[in-house]
Amino acid sequence: MSGVLSAGGLISGIDTATLIEQLVALESEPITRIEGQISALETEKDAVRELRTLLLTLYNRAQDFVLSNVFDQYGATTSEEEVMTVEVSGSNPVVGAYEIEVLQLATATAASSSGELGGAIDPDAALNSAGIATEVTAGEFMINGVTFTIDPDTQSLNDILAEINASAAGVTATYDAVTDTVTFENSTADDTSIINFGEVEDEEEDSNFLEVLNVTDATQSTGGAGSTVVTSTRNLGAIDAGDTLETVNFSEGALTSGTFYINGVEIEVDVTQDSISDVLGVINDSDAGVTASYDTSTDTIRVVSDTLGSRTVKFTTGTSNFLSIVNLDDAVQEAGSDCEFTINGGDVETRNTNEVSDAIGGVTLDFLSEGTSTVKISSDNDAIVEDIEEFIAAYNEVVAAIDSYMGTDGTLSGDSSIRTIENYLWTTIFGQVSGSSGAYDTLISIGISTGDSFDSTSTSQLELDTEELLEALREDRSSVESLFTNDDEDGIANLFNDYFRDVTSTTGFLYARVKSNGTIDQKIESYEDQIERLEARIEQYEERLRSQFTNMELMLSEYEVMSSSLSALSSSYGLV
Repeated sequence: MSGVLSAGGLISGIDTATLIEQLVALESEPITRIEGQISALETEKDAVRELRTLLLTLYNRAQDFVLSNVFDQYGATTSEEEVMTVEVSGSNPVVGAYEIEVLQLATATAASSSGELGGAIDPDAALNSAGIATEVTAGEFMINGVTFTIDPDTQSLNDILAEINASAAGVTATYDAVTDTVTFENSTADDTSIINFGEVEDEEEDSNFLEVLNVTDATQSTGGAGSTVVTSTRNLGAIDAGDTLETVNFSEGALTSGTFYINGVEIEVDVTQDSISDVLGVINDSDAGVTASYDTSTDTIRVVSDTLGSRTVKFTTGTSNFLSIVNLDDAVQEAGSDCEFTINGGDVETRNTNEVSDAIGGVTLDFLSEGTSTVKISSDNDAIVEDIEEFIAAYNEVVAAIDSYMGTDGTLSGDSSIRTIENYLWTTIFGQVSGSSGAYDTLISIGISTGDSFDSTSTSQLELDTEELLEALREDRSSVESLFTNDDEDGIANLFNDYFRDVTSTTGFLYARVKSNGTIDQKIESYEDQIERLEARIEQYEERLRSQFTNMELMLSEYEVMSSSLSALSSSYGLV
């Protein structure tokens, strides 16, 4: 023998280890059979779970017909999409064609500050003390190739303009206190050459003076003297919307903390904390129903109503003087207009919106421009066919699964509960619907059949003749609908909905089999308990065999010793 030294078979010559292994294997055969039964139960559980999932899908498709009313599907088209778009937005729209003329679009009321927010600067004060919202940086700038040096802490606007006018730049620069702007004009009459606002070569020495004046990107045109002229695009005292309110130089004076109202909604202002941007953000986030913004080019606030139509925006002063300081208390309001349109040449109708959902029942019109368009509302038979195809596909998947599982060698062969479901499908799908109205009372009559594969003894796959179904829908839509759902609740979808709701529910018999600790799990647990008991018994059996064979070898060993002793004794007496 090789391997680990063992007493097994040393005396008797018997391979006791192999013999014990074979005896234990024979004793373990019941465990193997039980493990096979457990495997079969797990396969059964997977099959029932899959079948329940497929039945849930079929139930959901049937429920679509019962709850969503598949037959209430319509399409809408417009002949002129640049004039309007159209969509079906409600149930049972009136099928037909409508000629709609948009006479006027609805617009929103807009209110703007009656004047600029920022106060005029002081042209004789040092630039950075003159009231200009943007700080001027020291350094150099160029006009027509001539370089100027500026110190904003000591020089005023008039100082710089005088220096420019006395230079060889060839331009005349003037400040207009009324408009709070600076104008540059070629000094020579009829000189239409471009005024070149350049930058110095060393960026570190470059001043932002010309940018602050808002002339570098301004449009250059021909002035009254026939020469090129360019003017600041905004007032120099225009505010910085991000500055704290108490630091801003408003044209109407200092702003106070407190409240004001827009369309009756209270807005609170804290001049020590808020900026114009902050206040506008509060307005836009409130229920005032407006959108407010600061226009940097005009230094004004613009408030636009979120609601279209001719209603104006109401501004009411509270404990803060905000509205008067930003010139909204007497704001110029451009009243919006109502939408105007006609349908089939009828009376002019008005709405305070361009999205009209109450002119044609169940249809929403979105007007985009003035003009005329023909809107057509029709039954969407293609969508209905698609839903019926999905119902048939779900049915066929269930049938295919049942045929697979219920075959001679199938996982669920002989399962009476699954056979009950199969019989229900078979007897129901082609039954006559007594609650049907009109020309059709069976699915076969609208093009749903088993084709050439019909077998009266089994449940067969369904096939759909699309053209026959479409013809039935055109001929008698309500009759086709009643085959699936009707007031008597005996339509195919009605019956499937009721039956498979119970079959697939968490209280149904299928779920009872596959749920955790369900009937199948209980059987598996019972078998596992049997295996555990058998394994314990076999372990004891194996230990007993090893003990018995060991004892046998020990006895044989003792007999061999005794035999050797007797032989030796016999030899000593000369008996051998």
